[in-house]
Amino acid sequence: MVSSKFNRKFFAAVFAAYVFLFSPTTYAADDAPAYVRSATDDDGMPAYIRGNSYENNPPAYVTNKPQVEPPQVETSPVETPLVDTPPIVETPNLEAPPPEGAGLEFLMYNQNGVMAFAIIAAHEYYKVCPVIARNQIQGRATLSGITSNYNDIAMINASYFERDGSIIGMLQIDDTIVSRDDYTRSAIGIKQDGTIVFGQVGYHGVFDIEGKEFPICGVNCDRPKDSIVLYTNQFGASTNTNDSGVELIVRNGVISSVMRGKGNNRIPSDGYIISAQGNAWELFKGVNVGDDIIIDQEVLVKDENFYDAIHIVGAGPRLVKNGQIYVTADEEAFPDDIRVGRAPRSAFGVTKYGDYIFAVVDGRQAHSQGCTLQEWADILINQFGAVDAINLDGGGSAELIVNDNIVNSPSDGQERPVASALMILSKWDR
Repeated sequence: MVSSKFNRKFFAAVFAAYVFLFSPTTYAADDAPAYVRSATDDDGMPAYIRGNSYENNPPAYVTNKPQVEPPQVETSPVETPLVDTPPIVETPNLEAPPPEGAGLEFLMYNQNGVMAFAIIAAHEYYKVCPVIARNQIQGRATLSGITSNYNDIAMINASYFERDGSIIGMLQIDDTIVSRDDYTRSAIGIKQDGTIVFGQVGYHGVFDIEGKEFPICGVNCDRPKDSIVLYTNQFGASTNTNDSGVELIVRNGVISSVMRGKGNNRIPSDGYIISAQGNAWELFKGVNVGDDIIIDQEVLVKDENFYDAIHIVGAGPRLVKNGQIYVTADEEAFPDDIRVGRAPRSAFGVTKYGDYIFAVVDGRQAHSQGCTLQEWADILINQFGAVDAINLDGGGSAELIVNDNIVNSPSDGQERPVASALMILSKWDR
């Protein structure tokens, strides 16, 4: 249960964001997504701002709809490939940034004991980028702490993670694989031009030592038994491993040290570490200092559209595909705490115009019980206008910040430190 003090702060923050950050509110009719609906004369302020009960609340509302919409692109359902082909959206060349707040929509849904929030950013004006919490994998930070380092418009929590900050799933930033474990699950691909693709991604990595190949089981993640993990500078200062393994310290493509029975070695600034445990240790018996080493890594996808992605953020399951509910929790073997029941949740999606959606739903609180994955997908489609969407980490991590304001009520009663985030930035922000 969130304290009354926290709720007062939360409602005050949302009201302040509503009054000062956005233009006058319009409300939704019953037959169209919230972000394209018109107001009626009978609509008033949302119930939680009026101070009324949560029963019989008005539908979702939207503010500051862009005056000029991108051209609509028709899409049609297709057979389910591993990765989808995104709609082609023409983006005009803009000479100068738009006025402050242009091309942004803030939406709220508050019905049937469920409260959700979203911000939509026009793809002509804004871009989406991932970021790791402390500029390294080890350690976590709150979204408020992360956003203070960037000039972002909005920020939302992203990847699943371990307690030490190790990321569960794929994370690629600026064409560099930052983290990878052995899961093959849904992911977001972000191209240089801002186009978004969705699909399931896998990983294949090997390294060659003097003509002999070895498999890479993970990148910058916990080292499982009988496995080989690659640790780079993005992980942190050292590998944080135990002493029951062997670690090859590599500098400038050459093995400089072989550390047997000694873990947690320092990662060199001009190289990386290959760390093995269990039976994998036996593979390194013939490896020596001075041996040359070559690494080959690739993201495994079926659709070539994903290969142009400079950023890849793994999470899941998939929620929306081609404007229809498409939940892949069972086929991606998500555990029950994600797959079953109502919970606070976060999501990333795109509209039919190619614009970006950051959305959260509160849960485990008096004002909002949360959503099942199916219910969440329905809200994303019918209230926030998503034609494609993916679930992000949820629970106490579910949080949305807009213009430095926390607009939802995290279920822990305070911000939970997370491992990574997605940001909406101006295209003119370098």
